[in-house]
Amino acid sequence: MTMSTQSLLGQLISLDADYLIVDEAPKGPIGFVGTGFALNHPEYPVYAGIRINNAAVGTRAGYYTFGYYTGARLPIYPSFQFHPRLMFTAGGGAESNDGSGGFFTAASTIDYRYKSFEFGAGAQYSYVSTGVIQGASPFFSLSKHLSFEQPSISPNHIQVFTNTAVSLINEHNRTTGFIGVGGRSFQPNTPTYFSAYLTAAVTDLGGYMDVYAGYGTYSQFGPIRFLAEINAGTGGGGRAPAGGGLLYGVGGEIQYQQGEFVLGAGTNLIKSFNAPFFAVLHSVRLGTELKFNSTHFTNENFQITNLIVENSIRNYLGEDGFANLGVAFQLYRWKGLSVRGESYWAFTDGRGAYAEGLFGVRLTKGWLYAETQVGAGAGGGINLWNGAGLVFLNTGIDLPLSPQTSLNFKYIYNAYSTTPFPKNGVQLGFGYKIPFTKA
Repeated sequence: MTMSTQSLLGQLISLDADYLIVDEAPKGPIGFVGTGFALNHPEYPVYAGIRINNAAVGTRAGYYTFGYYTGARLPIYPSFQFHPRLMFTAGGGAESNDGSGGFFTAASTIDYRYKSFEFGAGAQYSYVSTGVIQGASPFFSLSKHLSFEQPSISPNHIQVFTNTAVSLINEHNRTTGFIGVGGRSFQPNTPTYFSAYLTAAVTDLGGYMDVYAGYGTYSQFGPIRFLAEINAGTGGGGRAPAGGGLLYGVGGEIQYQQGEFVLGAGTNLIKSFNAPFFAVLHSVRLGTELKFNSTHFTNENFQITNLIVENSIRNYLGEDGFANLGVAFQLYRWKGLSVRGESYWAFTDGRGAYAEGLFGVRLTKGWLYAETQVGAGAGGGINLWNGAGLVFLNTGIDLPLSPQTSLNFKYIYNAYSTTPFPKNGVQLGFGYKIPFTKA
């Protein structure tokens, strides 16, 4: 086994979910569901990752924040551990008093570990921007751990994809466009999968966003795959009457696969639990499919590949400028051309609640690149309750720091927006390559 493969199989990943409550004076409590994806250190009991908070209980459907979290799992007794963590996310929405959008949380739990799961209970304190939203509450968490220390007999199997959708049938009786990203994890030895979606409105519901998950089954016929699933999550904003934020629904898709390339067409129905909002979404999805961590990695059909993740601060310049926190994933690459899914969230200049969902197409030559980004940006007084379309033309340099990391500098030019928007911007990012074996 080579050193690179040893490093690969030493990866430890956790999928995290939690629930906390923060009070917005004088409106009352907001219940947030948090979800995260973290990389764990192979030698020390610490981790770091990306995180989304989404309002699920109260009157703030559409309040979302995105950012980062870090923590430590410290053993205190067999099967039990002390688990402190710190989180910083940016965002807001649903007419909340979110100010500039910074959302700080400190939490601690006592966790019980059962096989690959951890169940935690403890307390947290959160402070949002100007302090109108703040407070302590009980804190409950659930974690699922994935280990690549030992390869499996059946390869793990995932998809990551862009998601462009249009709704012709909905509660507000208007054609509405959406844009976003998603992913699926297919279960070994069974025709089932888990899915996750993040979408934002780009037309008349500017400011609306949803995050929902799914569980489904599929059938394969050569390069064609049929999928069906049930969904649950949260959504709101942009004057969509979505109640406290909880959504449910069903969906189906037909896919065509060619190597790691995936093209799909699907339909999802999402509905608010306690409000009139509903929408039927017809989607086109473009993405990549990976099979990894198999005992057959020595087979000539398997090779080492990288899932490239870039964490950035994106700063729009000028009198109306503001700073954003964000992440980008490389979804598909062919020679020097790559397709990316990206999201950025404001945290300065009173723009809390502004968020972007973008598709990027990048052409790279050595360290230099040029790209276009197309998507939606709304909230925080920008593109509010109307069209939210954005088109950027960018150029930059991606400077390698090590075989697995890089530093990214980018100039941003706003070529088109549906409403007034800063024309220029700059971005600084740190890229990380997560290695996998793929089929």
